[in-house]
Amino acid sequence: MSILAWLESLRPRPTSRTGSAAADARPPEPAFNADGAVRIPFEAGLAAYSGKDYVNAIACFSRVLELRHDDADAHNNLGMSYLQTGRFEDAIDSFVLAIHFRPRFPEALHNQALAALQRREFAQAVCCLERALEQRPEFAAAHNTLGYVLTHQTDEFRKGADHVRRALELTPEDPEVMCNYCAVLTQEGRAAEALDLCETLLARHPEMHEARLNRSFAQLKLGRFDLAWADYEARKFSLGNYSPRALPFPEWDGEASGGGKLLIYAEQGLGDQIMFGSCVPDALAHAGGCLIECAPSLLKLFSRSFAHAIVTARPPDDASLVRTARAAGVIRQVAIGSLPALFRRHRSDFPVHGGYLRADSARTDYWKNRLAALGPGLKVGISWVGGAPSTGGSARSTQLADWQPVLRQANCHFVNLQYGNAAAELGDFSRAHGVSIHDWRDAIEDYDETAALVTALDLVITVQTALVHLAGALGKPTWVVLQTPCEWRYGEAGETMPWYPSVRLFRQPQPGEWRSVMARIAQDIERLAAS
Repeated sequence: MSILAWLESLRPRPTSRTGSAAADARPPEPAFNADGAVRIPFEAGLAAYSGKDYVNAIACFSRVLELRHDDADAHNNLGMSYLQTGRFEDAIDSFVLAIHFRPRFPEALHNQALAALQRREFAQAVCCLERALEQRPEFAAAHNTLGYVLTHQTDEFRKGADHVRRALELTPEDPEVMCNYCAVLTQEGRAAEALDLCETLLARHPEMHEARLNRSFAQLKLGRFDLAWADYEARKFSLGNYSPRALPFPEWDGEASGGGKLLIYAEQGLGDQIMFGSCVPDALAHAGGCLIECAPSLLKLFSRSFAHAIVTARPPDDASLVRTARAAGVIRQVAIGSLPALFRRHRSDFPVHGGYLRADSARTDYWKNRLAALGPGLKVGISWVGGAPSTGGSARSTQLADWQPVLRQANCHFVNLQYGNAAAELGDFSRAHGVSIHDWRDAIEDYDETAALVTALDLVITVQTALVHLAGALGKPTWVVLQTPCEWRYGEAGETMPWYPSVRLFRQPQPGEWRSVMARIAQDIERLAAS
């Protein structure tokens, strides 16, 4: 479940004069004894907020504060009203004032965290939630929100999972907590358990898009594609990595488009666009003509590979894309992540391909010549760091020192494919261990150039990152150093993945244990080099 989906589902309750804003109770505060001039707008604000009339709620609580500037409840309720109308900076200011006038106010701290999350200020949100739990250790909502942030936006998955479990102990029937726990189970590699819990949750709350999305991830991890893709559409309502688009064309259902073109629009990251791009040839065969939107870094690669389509880089706004689409004759639209629901419903629907993306042949020849100049032996590209904290970067990443058994193999030349500037790290490693890794920045800074170099190599070995998708889509033999647990696209077990026949998976036996994985790779690359 995404941060935005999480926030969308919460709609915090305002603090009354005798109760709590949170789902779990706290000791009642003294009754409010002010005169009616203050009581009337305060109660009117509560009524307006409950009726989702947030503009009127803002006016009512602002009136209270004109009469009593130090009213902590009014500041908190005003902040929640601002939060509901998207005025996140104003909301944070209100929560800060609420806490100033009532230093022990865990509900306001929790609400401040929600506003910080809307601004993607994750460290600030964690700080507020930890303070709220210091003030009230059994604050279930704060445990649940903190658990969500730590498991989805930082590298502290285990700590976050513990907070979600604590929230579940405190409020075992809370649907938001149950939904969050479904995601934890899936991330822990317990997809079958997650699926059972999702079924229970959706039987009670069929409208929960986040639960549907969690169910899709569990089904996908188990390889149940025919059941998974319909639920995967819930990403469009959960507001996660999928960004809603202001595009006016009707949704495509897979039928012939009747002479007009189909717009396939981009979503999520580079890896997702490449992976779902494997369905583009199917769409071209069914729709006739297509306009494909992609990330700017993929423009040359997609234009070359899908030569029968029009390919455009994602513009800064949707209005520009609509103008381009109308000029091209578009009459239907589909998100690239929705194509598998039409063309990959069973394992047998995944084609056995030798690569559906094509690198620049002239640049590939250039890199082949440059690699040949290194002398005889396997030419192997490596990438050892993947992802950011929000995508589990530390769990999927390694240290170059972990690779020593691999990098010491004879008859091999190793080439850096690590995104970003790794020159200092490579230099330190070479001096410490006497192992050289070739580092050609001109091949890393341009993604089309990276594709040419990858095509020229004999083998790619990489952690979980977009390079897996690039190399697999180019049909290059690729060994993936895979963490446990892993993302849904790699399945629960096995050495293969249906998206890329050329990819082989080397799975961790347990989280953090890379030694045995590298030992296996070293043995296999020794045999490959000898052959």
